[in-house]
Amino acid sequence: MHQHEATIHTLLLDNRFIDWVVNPQSPYAEYWLQWIAADSNNAALAEEAKRFILEMRLAEQEAADDVPDDRLEDMLLNIQTGIAPERRSRKKWYWMAAALVAGAVAIASLFSFPELRSGEENSKKQVEAADVVRYNGNKEDELLFLPDGSKVILSKGARISYNLLMNGNKREITLSGDAFFDVAPNPQKPFYIYTQHVVVKVLGTSFRVHASGGVESVAVSTGKVSVYLKGQDLEQSAARIVLPKQVVSLTEDHLALTTNEWSGQYPAAARLQKITSYEFEEAPLSDVLKTLEKMYAIPVKYNSETFKNCYITISLGDESLEEILKVITRTVDASYSMSSYGITIEGKGCK
Repeated sequence: MHQHEATIHTLLLDNRFIDWVVNPQSPYAEYWLQWIAADSNNAALAEEAKRFILEMRLAEQEAADDVPDDRLEDMLLNIQTGIAPERRSRKKWYWMAAALVAGAVAIASLFSFPELRSGEENSKKQVEAADVVRYNGNKEDELLFLPDGSKVILSKGARISYNLLMNGNKREITLSGDAFFDVAPNPQKPFYIYTQHVVVKVLGTSFRVHASGGVESVAVSTGKVSVYLKGQDLEQSAARIVLPKQVVSLTEDHLALTTNEWSGQYPAAARLQKITSYEFEEAPLSDVLKTLEKMYAIPVKYNSETFKNCYITISLGDESLEEILKVITRTVDASYSMSSYGITIEGKGCK
């Protein structure tokens, strides 16, 4: 990939950069201002990426107002008009970037989306600390991989936020919209989902959560989950245990949980069974890391020249993100670090 494009690609995947663009009070402002001042080329790259993000955010907002698809396509083409002629022909890169930003600009939801800001204090703290926000702006469902090995299918218009490291004593997710979860078992670290009014606790199971349009519900496919209203104690008798083929729900007009038998279908469950992992056999390390970036929507930083001779056989998707990184770095004799800024891989390369 052309070096300029690689840099733009990195900026569009960097949650810190997007936060700075869409949030006037961003804690990363000083970092990016210093980065821009350090090199004149950085200023040009930042300006192009910034304009791209803001235009895509506008396109997303207009899409929410039911703008026709052909109108949105015209808007995207207008964005491309400002790109230098020699890069305008790189349509593959452009539309890939558009897809990336369409999801990434949902970072702004942390500051403007009411469902993600209301609720009990524990939920608010989790949202404010979230490093990754995913938004499905596509017409089709989107498959997501979480750092703990869990999988999620986000329906159109759904938003999910979580901490990249998941290194506390809980695995916490905030959701708005409709999503199907296949949670990796870990009794030592229960899995919590926060919607506007409801908290779902699970140790390992598969289920669907719906949280939009004034209605919230949890339908269980396998295993069992505990569901309770925000502000309630999980141990209180008000908590509901939801079993397979059951659904618990509430409406904003009647904030009380009701349980019923569930006769609906779980098409997402069948899809997850088909997509268990991504297999690589003697593949370039760069290909594996690119797939990892897309799976987890986080930047992976490494020196491509150093690792250009590294090849690896690996399966992605069955284990947690940390387990995958351990296998990769042991195979190529490297080390890795994880932070809210993403993943960094360092080493001497392969001969």
